[in-house]
Amino acid sequence: MKTSKSLSIGFAGLLLSLSGPTYAYSNPTADIAWSGGTLGVADIQAAFNNARTTENSQLSTSIPTLTLPSQAQWDSKSDGEKALWLINKERTDRGIKALQGLETNVTNVAQSYAQYLLDNNKTGHEADGKTPSQRLDANPTIQACREFLTRSENLAYFWGISAFQTPLPIEKAVYDWMYEDALSSWGHRDAVLIDAYNDNNSDNQEGFLGIGRASGGPHSSPSRSYNHVEIVVMNIFDPCASWASDSTAPTFASGYPAKPTI
Repeated sequence: MKTSKSLSIGFAGLLLSLSGPTYAYSNPTADIAWSGGTLGVADIQAAFNNARTTENSQLSTSIPTLTLPSQAQWDSKSDGEKALWLINKERTDRGIKALQGLETNVTNVAQSYAQYLLDNNKTGHEADGKTPSQRLDANPTIQACREFLTRSENLAYFWGISAFQTPLPIEKAVYDWMYEDALSSWGHRDAVLIDAYNDNNSDNQEGFLGIGRASGGPHSSPSRSYNHVEIVVMNIFDPCASWASDSTAPTFASGYPAKPTI
């Protein structure tokens, strides 16, 4: 948990299994704090590029800088599309296949849990008495065609006195999972960059994403109550080989980066 200069607080949680896949990337040697403002695309781009430059310095890597779409294009994207764009850029710039897109059923699971956490003033992965996997499997379409992953959910909370003090919750959630996750042994970063999907439907993409967001208050952090909170839930889903013939077709998001030639 951390307190920013705006008096908002961010907190993230991840369900970790006892064992996991082998990752083809290294983690930063220390947290890289968000650098600069939170007013829009220019600030988002500057913060991510500062983190990438710092990570390159820490690890002697060569992750390129990113260029976000225009402010108007960014503002037209849904929460899920923004998260998908940033996550896929983090993946493909490290030579990891892009997620195939957003999926309606997974998004509904994530949104439902985000709203539950807000409405019931709760935090954590099992606040409703279910694990992330159990929540996914409660959806019959997902349950009928879901392959096992060692990671399935990230959470992020941003508390403040008002919504003005909790800007860019989607962008900052992805940033925190990627670059300010040392306290969680980089488990959230592992979920963002996981490469354990079975590539059933595309040579260049794999797996689906769902993003939920709930805003309101009051809501309690582990230390005190705040008037406002932004809760972000990320779920990931590896479909089985027969997914393309399922009655509920996946919903794709446009505008995310293509897999680079490496």
